[in-house]
Amino acid sequence: MVVAGVLSMVATAGAGERLFVGGIVHGPRGAVPAAVLVRAGRIIATGPREKLHPGPKAQVIDLHGAHVLAGLCDAHLHLTGYGRALEEVDLRGATSWQEVVRRARRAAAGLPPGAWLTGRGWDQNLWPGKAFPDRHDLDAAFPARPVLLRRIDGHAAIANAVALRAAGIGRTTPDPRGGRILRRPDGEPTGVLVDMAVDLATAAVPKPGDATVERWILRSAKALLADGFVQVHDAGTTAQELRVLRRLAAAGRLPIRVYVLLDGSDDSLLGRELRRPPGWRGPAMLRVGGVKLYADGALGSRGALLGSEYADDPGNRGLAVTPTGRLREVIGRASAAGYQVGVHAIGDEAVHRVLDLYAELGAATCRRLRHRIEHSQIVRPGDVARYARLGIVASIQPTHCTSDMPWAPARLGPERIPWAYRWRSFLEAGVVLAGGSDAPVEDPDPRRGLYAAVTRQRPDGTPPGGWNPPERLTAAEALDLFTTGAAWAGHCESWSGKVAPGYAADLTIVAGDPLALPPRRLLDLRILRTVVGGIDRWVAGSHGTPGGGDS
Repeated sequence: MVVAGVLSMVATAGAGERLFVGGIVHGPRGAVPAAVLVRAGRIIATGPREKLHPGPKAQVIDLHGAHVLAGLCDAHLHLTGYGRALEEVDLRGATSWQEVVRRARRAAAGLPPGAWLTGRGWDQNLWPGKAFPDRHDLDAAFPARPVLLRRIDGHAAIANAVALRAAGIGRTTPDPRGGRILRRPDGEPTGVLVDMAVDLATAAVPKPGDATVERWILRSAKALLADGFVQVHDAGTTAQELRVLRRLAAAGRLPIRVYVLLDGSDDSLLGRELRRPPGWRGPAMLRVGGVKLYADGALGSRGALLGSEYADDPGNRGLAVTPTGRLREVIGRASAAGYQVGVHAIGDEAVHRVLDLYAELGAATCRRLRHRIEHSQIVRPGDVARYARLGIVASIQPTHCTSDMPWAPARLGPERIPWAYRWRSFLEAGVVLAGGSDAPVEDPDPRRGLYAAVTRQRPDGTPPGGWNPPERLTAAEALDLFTTGAAWAGHCESWSGKVAPGYAADLTIVAGDPLALPPRRLLDLRILRTVVGGIDRWVAGSHGTPGGGDS
């Protein structure tokens, strides 16, 4: 396979003892000129070049003043989904429904007749009127081909008539529990499906084989390594994905560290995996240590569960995607087995209910297992302190804030909008923050995440001064999201998240100091080298492509 071959060539360039010289190392004493000695995948020592004593066959790499960071970790993304999205029709940034249909038509030109066309990334909030679309234009463009296009957050999708028929969705189909089928005045489906209703359509899409899943995982890994990531937390790994990941890891072909939070909807998977002890020890390329659940949907599709109705959709409070009884049962099973739990909760009511369930376990259990709330987007003032009391990790995605801020005030209204994306409030209360991207929902590029955390602005610098600026983070706090915070959230702080002796030789090497650059320049910071376990997994070449050798 081409992807695996490229990564293998890069890896062989970094095998054995290595000495990185001429760099600025961001370690326990701050950013200082220092060398880093690496042996057998671990950092042996850091300090002045003359005080380090590599063996005679050590490879010496001159960093020419580059900055050596602890390897970055994305604490919440979807590894296979991101790889799949890289191959599907890309609908991000489409400024109208008509543009979505045009992109879909272009993408379909290369498909065999009758094959499903899938895509992702549309966002009605970017369109005139901001209304959900109707499938009419999609039906006209694709009278014989099934089409399923997911919204950017993955919590809504639109299907054409052919896809709806294949899925058995019609005028008399009831809304599934935790989902909604949007309808025309006559009861006919518009094609838009929200939350658990999306599953009705995806069940009709032909399932990928293991070879396809492997291709998506490796394609995703390649892109993430180029972004400087050494590790990711895969939020909701399925049985098939776990099988492929284990095969890749056993063969030495998994190039990025993966911490797995199991798909909590699959009882068979849980039944098998929870009999094993959690894989928190390391360093290892693959660790299974958590369970992922969903309490609600997404704010953009009005599926996030709120305590009172949406300000821009009277009568709608969102969706409880998973019944409370089911959440309680799986949280209890996973906790009894010693596994961490991460629950997706975006709306303030969903967050409150999950905190209630965690409180039933008690703070001692929650702290020991480091239970998490994924996204933690809309949080009532009193619930911030409950995170701290229970020891709950707030797993946040800074770019969600900057993507959502143009329309979030309309969803929440003036009284609730101060509750949104309250990172500073969490830190001041003593809550551990872990940073991620939720890719493919957002671009995983950590530079965008750092910039969003520091500025609460879009890349174009708007709004001036940032949106709700008291909740901004400092550059050091933002970097901690993807290093020490992510390491704590993934039970690997004893060997990951720092450039220090004894830690894994996982390094992200960049061209400047992210703690000193003006915020706008964070977006342009060059990533030069990604090192995992002492091995080069990505090195910037003349055209920004993987390659071996010194930079």
